[in-house]
Amino acid sequence: MSILTKGTVLEKTYEIIEEIGSGGGGIVYRARHLRLQTDVVVKKIKDEVKGKIRLRQEADILKKLKHPYLPRVYDFIENENDVYTVMDFIHGENLDEAVKNHGRFSQKQVRKWAEQLGEALDYLHSQKQPIIHSDIKPANIMLTQDGNICLIDFNISLAMGGTMESAVGISAGFSPPEQYRDVALYTKITHSYTQQKSAPEISESQTETETDATEMMTMAERDGKRWDSAPDEDRTELILPEDSVGMQESISKKQSSEYTQFIGRGIDERSDIYSLGVTLYYLLTGKEPPVIFEQRIPIEETKVLISEGFVLILNKMMEAAPESRYQNGGQFLKAIRNCHKLDHRYVNMHRIETGIQMASLACLLLGIVFIFGGLYKKRVEQNSMYYEFLRQAIETMNRYEFENAEELLNNAKDISEIRIDAYEEEVHLLYLSGEYEECISLGEKYINTMPFLVESEEDKEQLGNIYYLVGNAYFEIKDYVNARSFFEHAMEYFTGNGLYYRDYAISLAKTGQIEKAEKALKDGIELGLAQDSVYMAQGEIAHVKGMNEKAVEYLKQTVNTTEDVQMKKRAIFLCSDVYKTMGDERVDEEIALLEQHVSQFEGSGNLVLMECLAEAYTRKAKTDKEQAKVYYDKALDLFLSIYEAGYITYQLQENIAVLYENTQQFDMAEEMLLGMTERYPERYEAYKRLAFLEADKQQTKENQDRDYGQMLKYYEKALEKYSGEDRDMEMDMLEGMMQEIKEGGWL
Repeated sequence: MSILTKGTVLEKTYEIIEEIGSGGGGIVYRARHLRLQTDVVVKKIKDEVKGKIRLRQEADILKKLKHPYLPRVYDFIENENDVYTVMDFIHGENLDEAVKNHGRFSQKQVRKWAEQLGEALDYLHSQKQPIIHSDIKPANIMLTQDGNICLIDFNISLAMGGTMESAVGISAGFSPPEQYRDVALYTKITHSYTQQKSAPEISESQTETETDATEMMTMAERDGKRWDSAPDEDRTELILPEDSVGMQESISKKQSSEYTQFIGRGIDERSDIYSLGVTLYYLLTGKEPPVIFEQRIPIEETKVLISEGFVLILNKMMEAAPESRYQNGGQFLKAIRNCHKLDHRYVNMHRIETGIQMASLACLLLGIVFIFGGLYKKRVEQNSMYYEFLRQAIETMNRYEFENAEELLNNAKDISEIRIDAYEEEVHLLYLSGEYEECISLGEKYINTMPFLVESEEDKEQLGNIYYLVGNAYFEIKDYVNARSFFEHAMEYFTGNGLYYRDYAISLAKTGQIEKAEKALKDGIELGLAQDSVYMAQGEIAHVKGMNEKAVEYLKQTVNTTEDVQMKKRAIFLCSDVYKTMGDERVDEEIALLEQHVSQFEGSGNLVLMECLAEAYTRKAKTDKEQAKVYYDKALDLFLSIYEAGYITYQLQENIAVLYENTQQFDMAEEMLLGMTERYPERYEAYKRLAFLEADKQQTKENQDRDYGQMLKYYEKALEKYSGEDRDMEMDMLEGMMQEIKEGGWL
């Protein structure tokens, strides 16, 4: 199949800019629509797929699609030799990249995308001739710049027959059992996957490429038979190719699994539902689904906190039997929009509500004499339900089931829109979930519009709590001036909470008002501020004053006395920062502190602690030449553990590459850095590091064997992307090195 080169113009309209990828269906190019002056994606269909496209009207159907969560299909081009599709170029990153770069996502975010994808599938499946995407996976879902999604890559759909019963590809882990051609193919893929996982010489990037490789096939044309969803007794016995006889015998010795009995039946709308279910599972857990169906851990057995309703929906989507899943996008969309109604708490509350309505009706039948008594009883019951919703919301928030808690708070506000309690907890929920910008926005909205009544002293205390929560959200984003202001307002409404004074004191210290900070802390102590909070504030104030020894003492006392997990983590991180400011001679104490607590926390908090410890090991290696390799290896092990846990950032990958370089594992360093150039194509830093890496590699060779040509290429690439707005001393150093190399005749 010929390759399109830069500058090639198709149909006098689409000018090729660059190749941006290759998948199971063909090679993908970025191009320019010359009339509209906008970027588009041109996909050249592979020859083996091109031969399977039988109906031109399918392309015409796709060109007529218009939906906010689907790309626009501009054109379908056929000439003597090739077939192309042209679609919108969607700016952003795909969800597979997003998980690898940022880690797993919250239920709140995933549910939003689930509903958007449900709308897209409902639209596709409800067409006069239903359109089956057949390759739904995170890599085919773009996260746009406005935070919404776009479901891309319809070229597998284009290769369908009129009955949509055959697929041209398998995305291992995401494709349902019925999408595999036969048991032999499934066994071949799972066997290949297992072999790659067990082979130490196979790199992670190679494994991903192989396991996600799309097996090109068609079931409709194999042996002249079509494999559909007819009952078992009506289907012909599965016939394997001759080279799969041994594999078939191996399979026959095992008991047929729940999944393999559905292999070879052909795909339909329910296949998209399965793939979407696995995709949502991946977004929530951050773990790629195993290729072997039975090895997937049920979502309820993972450590991910999601609502009961969402668990039920996901499990139904990923059922082995297609008839047990939602039958199309419309059914799934209805389910996800009513997710909360599957929670047993909602069901119980709904029963109570129905009972109350029936009781009210009975009261009406008893006559006018009992009306006033009935109204009074209803008010009592509503009060009871309001506070029951609040109680349940707080319990679910404490379990980090934030979406469930939000639903309960909305139920409470439906009963009474003028009580402040639910509004306060709503702001608290956003703070607990780490959505600090949203916490600030909502809190300030409620403060400015006052949709609730503030009459009693208790109401005033709760309004003070809203100010306090907004102040803490500002503190978390390091806007200490606004944090201080909101703490001051909080104390105007309620002067009896010592925590207000603690955080007010810390914010004063952060803004340089030390005397005021110490007075505020003294006031808090007089109000009965707990000792761990006193130590925390004293440590923060001492650090600002430059009294580092005292700061360490106070912060360690905080760690040893507090039972508040968040306060303990904050004290450990701050103590680590204090040690850094005290110089490398205190790195051993920093390491001892971090090693003591590194396994005490769950989730991202522990991963960040591991990252701090790895950085401390790296600094130790630089100061202890005799033990350098030992500490570099320790740091590398920790960074790799974080990476494998899915908490992937640019800085983490750069740290891993530098450690590989420091331990002279040059090939591993180069592999990591080249991967970074693909993940972050607009950044220059990875190319800069590659240039330094090449310099180190050449230093290990004899003079006559050195070749700095590759270093020059990396340097020029870094220079091309380097704006120079924020001066980078390493780029200046690299420029000097290149000048010396040129003057020395090494190029």
